Amino acid sequence: MRHRNWLSALIATSMIAPAFAQDASVPTPSAVPGIEFTKIQDLNPNARGTNRLVRQKWAVVIGASKFREGRLAPGGAEAADMAQSAKEFSEYLVDPNGGRFDRNHVKVLLDANASRQNIMTALGPSFLGNGVGPDDLVVVYIATSAFPTTDGNTYLCAYDCALDNIYGTCISMQTLMTQLKENVKSDRIVLILQSAYSGAAGLDSGSKSLGPQSYNLDLSKVVMGNGFIIMSSSQPNEITWSSAFSKNLTSALRQEGGLISLDKAFAIAKDKTASETATAGFKKKQIPAMKSTWSGTSLVLGAPPAERVANLPASVNSFLSAEGSYLKASNLIAEGKTDDALEQYKLAIAADPKYADALADYGAALTMKDDWKSASEMYKKAIAARPTDELFHINHARILDKIGDKAGSLEELNTAYRLNPKDVSVLKTLSTKSLAAGKTDEAVRYIEEAVDLYPGNSELRERLSITLLKSGDIDQALAQAKEAVKLNQKSATAHTTLGSVLLVRGFVGPAVESYKEAVKFAPKDANGRWLLSRAMEQNGDRAGAIAELHQFLNNCPAEDPRAAKAKEHLKELENREQPSTPSSN
Repeated sequence: MRHRNWLSALIATSMIAPAFAQDASVPTPSAVPGIEFTKIQDLNPNARGTNRLVRQKWAVVIGASKFREGRLAPGGAEAADMAQSAKEFSEYLVDPNGGRFDRNHVKVLLDANASRQNIMTALGPSFLGNGVGPDDLVVVYIATSAFPTTDGNTYLCAYDCALDNIYGTCISMQTLMTQLKENVKSDRIVLILQSAYSGAAGLDSGSKSLGPQSYNLDLSKVVMGNGFIIMSSSQPNEITWSSAFSKNLTSALRQEGGLISLDKAFAIAKDKTASETATAGFKKKQIPAMKSTWSGTSLVLGAPPAERVANLPASVNSFLSAEGSYLKASNLIAEGKTDDALEQYKLAIAADPKYADALADYGAALTMKDDWKSASEMYKKAIAARPTDELFHINHARILDKIGDKAGSLEELNTAYRLNPKDVSVLKTLSTKSLAAGKTDEAVRYIEEAVDLYPGNSELRERLSITLLKSGDIDQALAQAKEAVKLNQKSATAHTTLGSVLLVRGFVGPAVESYKEAVKFAPKDANGRWLLSRAMEQNGDRAGAIAELHQFLNNCPAEDPRAAKAKEHLKELENREQPSTPSSN
């Protein structure tokens, strides 16, 4: 990223102009119509949060219109330009007649680059945490799909968010706030959210259903510190259908040569967005919301910083140098060029030995070369660099399991569980390990926690049914198996699970019918054919059992250990079925 020469000329004329309004004509927060500000108790005119010069300005801009999982795409063409609106906002920030941010201080993550790891890294110690000083200003802009859940939180969707594991792959607002508070040294942060409601929480595989009045971020539930300003594209009971708020805010911020106060710009954007979305072309009116603990004179984003931006801190330069190699490595992995990617990871780590994502992804790439021990060592380094990243612990657990360190693997999984008890992949794995160790009560508890988070997930109901069956609770196993089928009537595995529980319960006829449903939806599934054959034979249908055994042999892989047994048993059934020939004298 190049240093901007215009900044030198600009600062030469403005000297150390503060990044807040000096003109008495600029309205104070209480004078701006239509905005309710959070009351700040016991304001001290000499307190650190009041009327300090903004020395330097930093920003992270995130926009995602495309996702790895298609179900997360914003609803409707008018809501699909989240990335474009983020790009337009970033262009305003670096405009010498707009935001007047130095390009080196603005990190932009769009679409595929807006992965969870990249977002958390930019907001964490590597970029903002390394560069921002106590007297600096930070702006974080996020435009993406989002939805609140019944745990009272709002989850923002990264590019690689998975609906089947929302709590483990999306970014909660509280996690984002914690990341900023723990890593950013400044207490002056502006957070702008354009969260396009994706409808994802209503999907069968999604989390708990939402209440009828809950759609967007509820600012009243966000805990903030000194100097925080949060803007949301709509009220908590409204759906953001478009990028209208972002476009209107960006336009308003460009007024008055970019020196308009943030309060005034928000008021303009709020009124214009409410007016535009009330027209027939929009599905629902949206009224932007704002919450502030800002103290002192109104903030002007476009005022130049007090200090010239000469050189980035050495630690930030190291990170940016490493990031270039890291992103190249990620692209090479996507292209299947593992060896080339490994070389780029090495360069990234050489530039910044504590670049946690590079260390972890290098370890993941090593697993593709079956170098599991070296992969484990890389994950140890990644965890040392960022010990609170649950994904690192999960992946290291898998690697340790592969090399036979079962105790170490379980310890890593338990650490991941402590960090995030809502990660469904951790819950499923812990349940499986507990079941293998004969700890059926633990196994049931873990998978019940997963079902409680995702009550509409058929696959989790199946797992719970099987776990309950192995624990000896057949009645509850049957109830869960029936619920799995009810949730997904076209799931072959759900019908197979129900058939197996029915068979154990002694209901052979109904079990046959369930297995028939399973093979109807998955006719080439050898396991379904095998189970149906056994159930038919038990039900006295030898002809049906023979036909299904033939289907099993036609579809099972050559290495299936049941194949030899099936051939032998098939001969036995066919010979048993042949009528005896009377002897002639």
